[in-house]
Amino acid sequence: MGLSSNVLWHQTKKPGLMNILKTKKLYFSYCLEDILASDHLKGIAFPMVSLCDLPLSEFGAGKWAYGNYALGFSRKWGVEKGFNPVCYCLRDSEFFTNQIDNLGKAFDSGNVELIEKAIYPFSYMKFVEGPLLKKRYVNYRFYDEKEIRLVPTIEGIGDYPYFLDDINYEKYKNNNNGSSVLGTYGVPFEYTDLKYVIVESEQNRIEVQRFFQRQNVDFSHIVILTKSQILEDIVGDNHNEELPEIKIGYSKISDLAKKVGSEYFDKLKM
Repeated sequence: MGLSSNVLWHQTKKPGLMNILKTKKLYFSYCLEDILASDHLKGIAFPMVSLCDLPLSEFGAGKWAYGNYALGFSRKWGVEKGFNPVCYCLRDSEFFTNQIDNLGKAFDSGNVELIEKAIYPFSYMKFVEGPLLKKRYVNYRFYDEKEIRLVPTIEGIGDYPYFLDDINYEKYKNNNNGSSVLGTYGVPFEYTDLKYVIVESEQNRIEVQRFFQRQNVDFSHIVILTKSQILEDIVGDNHNEELPEIKIGYSKISDLAKKVGSEYFDKLKM
């Protein structure tokens, strides 16, 4: 089985999906990364758009951490736009230590240009594994995501800061109704660049189809799948059905056990 795909996937939630389809743009947003975290700093937030190139067969139940909806773009489009695979690092590796040393020397120099050049590689770095608190993972293997990322240039985001520390990141979100999006800055695409749309339900599929119809768009080349189709038909998962949860009090369980036991011994006496 292949380890990568010619489709680049962007996971999101329903409002995000519909807005992306409407505006034909993937929006840059600040993402707080712990790559430069310390005792006094939770991390640095860089502006970015994140994709991944996992084969669709790898989208098992644990691969939906960022939303139950997704858009699949052609790899050709991603390469032309400048997307690049993330560099996954081990915290104590010599490579990462050298990058930290270079950044420290740049800050010591006081030269703004050197500092910007030294911090830039960290915008494409991610630790191999670590906590993912919003999904309640104490330890999460980020390396398995095969993330492909585009970080804009300083000139490409107008007056927006190139990065934010954790405190200013929270302030930014609080001032923007919880959103970390950088206004209208983003990566444009055409519907011809889109190969797949993944939705949560059949009703969502109808909504997306009707959206394209209202736009008078030929979407015959776009495959629209539901999450359950992927899990059941492609991944080969999600077949087991659980019984509904029945809450039985302790006293009821005790009474039930006595009744079963009593009937059992009565049968033995016959």
